[in-house]
Amino acid sequence: MGTWGIGPFDSDHAEQFGDEVDHALPDARHAVIEERLTRYLAGGQGYRLRDEAVAAAFLVAAQYPGGADAVASGHRPKQPIPDLPQHLRPMAARALDRVLGDVQFDMDAWNRAGQREVGEQWLDGLERLRTVLDPDTPYTVAYTPGPLLRHEIGTGRALRELGVDRLRALPGYGDDRAAGQLVRRIVEAAAQLDQAHKDVQAAADLSLQALDAVRSQLHVVALGASGDFHPRDVPAYSVSPALGPAMAQRADRHRHLTALLDLYRATTAPADESPRATAARTRTAAAAAAESPSAASPPPPTAEPRAARRR
Repeated sequence: MGTWGIGPFDSDHAEQFGDEVDHALPDARHAVIEERLTRYLAGGQGYRLRDEAVAAAFLVAAQYPGGADAVASGHRPKQPIPDLPQHLRPMAARALDRVLGDVQFDMDAWNRAGQREVGEQWLDGLERLRTVLDPDTPYTVAYTPGPLLRHEIGTGRALRELGVDRLRALPGYGDDRAAGQLVRRIVEAAAQLDQAHKDVQAAADLSLQALDAVRSQLHVVALGASGDFHPRDVPAYSVSPALGPAMAQRADRHRHLTALLDLYRATTAPADESPRATAARTRTAAAAAAESPSAASPPPPTAEPRAARRR
């Protein structure tokens, strides 16, 4: 069975559940949804039932304001679903509580695969659905971030400088106003810098491999074990041609992230800071942002966690 995305119906299990909902009679579709939620809440185990419960919770949330747009999912039942009974809403919220309380394994897997950002998107989608279903009741996300990978210099810097362990938990994330847009730009810029550094590492590793080969040949020459030797046999070494452009792009991404972090700090300055100082820092950060790459820079390839917390 496969999973090809992070939406509630982006897996074979969930897609088959969606087909089952489609094939049910209109006045029986609510029973199919309720049955999956009931089985999962009764302690059902396994990824199949969990995926189906998440898909069922999405169908419930979709009937409330903001639910249909809470997460992106290109795969979902094609047939219309009549108004669902009210008692399914708290059931769906409890099902997501159980999912959110056991996400560590999934987030560690995203992290090990070098896809921390994709894992964060998946978790963010679950939290959005949970908020739609029950915005007033706190819930727990049982998730301790895994160690940063070698290439995650952008994510690491943003986490350190902003004092958080999960960028998507920054105040304002998900808000369509200016503050939320700035946070999203920081998340994107950190991921872009991570990818740029990963490209540098790949080019540097190729150069080091070539240098190791040259070193071995020169060692043979130095030992006098090569016999006749002609100058044209001297091995030539050149840095991988991809290294220069990769390092230039990394520097560009680094400046871009720096400007956004400065802008974020300026716009979230303490209330007791003088208006003049705040204005000066805002102007400085805005000028730096203007010199940085556009927010429309191409995102990194589709690509990984936060201590248990209370919402």
